[in-house]
Order: sequence, then C-alpha cells, then structure tokens
Amino acid sequence: MTKPARPPVPKTLTQWLDFISKVHPSEIELGLERAASVAERLGILEPANIVITVAGTNGKGSTVASLEAMLLASGKTVGAFTSPHIHHFNERIRIAGENLSDLEICAAFEQIELSREEISLSYFEFATLAALIAFKKAGVEVALLEVGLGGRLDSVNIVDSDIAVITSISLDHQDWLGSDLEVIGFEKAGIMRQDRPVVLANADMPKSISDRAEVLNCAVYQIGREFNHSAISSSPPTWEWQGQNVFGEAVIMTELQGTQLHYGSVSASMQVLELLDCGLDAKTLNEVLPSLKLAGRFEPRIDLQTGASVILDVAHNPAAAADLNSRLSLLKEGFPTNGRLIAVLAVLSDKDIEGIVVSLLSSVDIWYIAQVEGARSLAVEQAVSRLTDACSGTVFTAFQSVGSAYEQACSEATAIDRVLVAGSFHTVSSIRELSRAP
Repeated sequence: MTKPARPPVPKTLTQWLDFISKVHPSEIELGLERAASVAERLGILEPANIVITVAGTNGKGSTVASLEAMLLASGKTVGAFTSPHIHHFNERIRIAGENLSDLEICAAFEQIELSREEISLSYFEFATLAALIAFKKAGVEVALLEVGLGGRLDSVNIVDSDIAVITSISLDHQDWLGSDLEVIGFEKAGIMRQDRPVVLANADMPKSISDRAEVLNCAVYQIGREFNHSAISSSPPTWEWQGQNVFGEAVIMTELQGTQLHYGSVSASMQVLELLDCGLDAKTLNEVLPSLKLAGRFEPRIDLQTGASVILDVAHNPAAAADLNSRLSLLKEGFPTNGRLIAVLAVLSDKDIEGIVVSLLSSVDIWYIAQVEGARSLAVEQAVSRLTDACSGTVFTAFQSVGSAYEQACSEATAIDRVLVAGSFHTVSSIRELSRAP
C-alpha cells in the first residue's frame, strides 16, 4: 500500500509556522525520543563546544540574556535559544546577538521536514531542532538552551549540557509537572549530567535537586553559599558580586533595577562565567551589566497615544508576581510622588490568577481584567468571577480584549500614574507595539 502524499513544503516563515503548529496531534507532548531521533539523523546532538542549559520556573530568560551579553563581550561566538517570543518567532533563535532570518529558519525547517519521515514533531520540537541546526552550521562556541517546560522531558534536554543552571522552583504548569515542589524539582534537575556542575540561582531549592546532584556527582554552586550578590549602596541601588572572583577586581552593578533582569539570574550568570574562566575582566563586566535589557521584564514604556507611563511584565505565576510586586514597591519608594497603578491583567486558563492578583494587591490601585486571543485564554467572565470570590472588596472591571483594557487604562492615567500590563507573554505582545521606549 502506497503512503499518502505529503502536503507541499511551505515556502514562507508564516506558512512554516502554520504547518508546524498543526503537524503534531497535540500542542504539548513531553518526551525526548522523537526529537532525539531526528537530531541524530541530522547530526546536531553536539551543536557547540560548550552547552549551557537553563531550567527553572522563573528567571530563565534573564539568565540567558545576561549570559549571552557577557559571553559576547568576551569575544565568544554565542547561540541562544529561548521561548516564547514577544513579537516574532525569529526572537527565539539568535547567533552573535542577532535574530535568525526568515530564510535561515525556513531552511532549517525544511531540513527537519525532510529528515523526520514517519516521526511526528511538536511546534517546540521543530523550534528546538531548528536552533540546533543553526548553531551547528554557524560553529558557535557556546550554545545557550532555555528549557520550554520542565526539564527532564523537554526537547532541549536531548543535548548534554556542560553546565546546568536552575533558576527557581515554584508552582506553574501543574497539569504537566504536578503540584508538589519536590516532584517539580526532580523534573528541573533532569538537565544535570554526570560529573558536570550545576548552578542554582535560588537559595531555597527542593531536596530533590540536591539529591539528584549527589547521585550524578555534580559540583553544586548555589546562591547564598558558593556565590552571592550584596547591596553596598541604596542610592543609587548598587550591589557587588561575591564569589571566587577570577575577574581581577570587584564586579559592581549600579542601578540593577534598571536592567529589568532578575537579580538572582544575573548573579548566577556571573558564577557560570567564573566556571568557564573565559577571560572576562571586571572592567568589561562593569560596562556590560548596567546595559542589560530584556523585553517584557519590568520593562518601562511610554504609550504612543497618551504618553502614559507603562510597565510591561510577562509575570504569569504567583512567584513571578511576587517578584514583580517587590520591584513595584522599590519603584514607589524611589518615587514617592507616584500616583495610582492601573493593572491590565490577562492570563491563560491553566494559571493561578488568584495567586497572581494576591501577590500584587499591595501595589495595584485599579484592576482591569481582560482575555488574550486563543483557545488557551482564561475567559474574562470566569476570571472576574473567581477574583471577586477570592478578593472580597476589590473591584475588577472586565474587558473583552487586552487592547481595549490597555486603551482605557492609558486614557485614565494621569501624568503621575502608571499602567502595568502583565499575565503572560501573549498579554504583553498584544500591546507592546502600541508603546515606545522612554
């Protein structure tokens, strides 16, 4: 019996993205066998001389962004694979700090499609393999791989890491990873490899991580123990990195809050650099660190229509919201004449919206609840009903779209007010281009 003919190979990136979103029967399917088999056929299981894999609930993007900037400053050729993207798929794959072009991504997808034969791949597996193809072709010295979901069964874990980084462990994606922190920790610890170091960017980690490190004989470098950062000035906010310093002198960061990146992630990245001993000196680091930026992470913006001050943050679980709340509190302390904070919040259906709001209650004055486009969105009516039950006395106003909520919030904001947009990458991406950098 002859096999049915495959559909024509897509030509444009838009066509390819539509194709890879439909070719697999489910949007998410954890497991390594499918991607590993195709990667072996393509010869891309060793995409770089050094591979650094980053897992964790929050702070992964900050870790990759800070490592990428510092390694580039050292003269290394760096490939970075992250997810999800804010505006364009190309943001997920970078070489030498530049997004991969449509043409390069399409060529990688075509290689994957020709090699996979009977194997069905998910959207994320296609993306992962495309990144590995690009890194191998470019001959990058260091590949930075951000885990999409979990760790042990995430498709980036088909590649053996030379250094594993675990940023934090908290509740998120419970449908896939469970609601027990020890179980979640075990899943994240799956990126560790025998006799290779692991860097932990949080002082409070489940025992399952240290247990796994002991089994694999991994040298463990944990914040608050082998390395740390400490405040040496409050005005302006300044910290000093502390570790077995190979950089020649103290590494100082002024106005860390202005970098938008997670504090612990930047500190953990410094520890990774120390392990690599890549020749960076303190002078270079002190020039690079203050300029670190990452879209959608406590990102200050200005609304194009009204001039309202806006903060964008992709926080989508209670732990990330608590960190955001701390930053908002520091901002308020630094600018005591600030007015109200008007929050526009929209989350996906599997998120703990009550926990997110409770974490932000002390900072937010007005709540506008919306819904993002797509099947995974939490319907605004359900969101408002749940929040009204959970937060008695707090008023939540419903909007059918993030855009309409954002427009209303900006039109109401005075010169001293701020608008916060948070809840997911989808939420931030839907309105980010309606604003500009300050």
